[in-house]
Amino acid sequence: MELLFSNIQRHISLSEEDKHIISSFWTIKRLNRGEHLLSAGSVCRYDAFVLEGSLKGYITDADTGREEIVFLAVADWWASDLESFHTQHASSLNITAITPATVALISLPAFNELLEKLPKLEKYFRIILQYHVTALLRRIYYRNAHDAKSRYKTFLQQYPALQEQIPQYLIASYLGISAEMLSKIRAQKDL
Repeated sequence: MELLFSNIQRHISLSEEDKHIISSFWTIKRLNRGEHLLSAGSVCRYDAFVLEGSLKGYITDADTGREEIVFLAVADWWASDLESFHTQHASSLNITAITPATVALISLPAFNELLEKLPKLEKYFRIILQYHVTALLRRIYYRNAHDAKSRYKTFLQQYPALQEQIPQYLIASYLGISAEMLSKIRAQKDL
């Protein structure tokens, strides 16, 4: 839980009592490689904070069976379908462990109760939601307005550690390009 506390403390201060209260609302879950945290068609019952390992959020094309990566998550990141979590409606996403992973989970009722007990967490969750929305808008902009090489260069600048932690074919899908195209881009000397 220390990683979660550290993440929160980048934005608000926490006392030891606050940490104790926060801890009481979360459960820890370990996932094996390939294990689902969420399956399409089910309701996202938990918001998840990644403590270790890596996960992918993706949709599957019904006709081709091809995965389209919606997000990648590594330690110190969140991995959830926020729409399904907050509306408690079925998700269209799958969230699966890329590597063995450990996540901290909080249910919607526990989340709401936690915010009532520690209202200052509202500020924290507002800030991370703003970061999330900004990242999504930036991603849409780059996918629509930039070529594949520019998208990859931007990805490397924004997330330098991911290149070593996430398989290249998943990065390619996240960028909206083929694995072959990414391989050609990576072979160029002017990256």
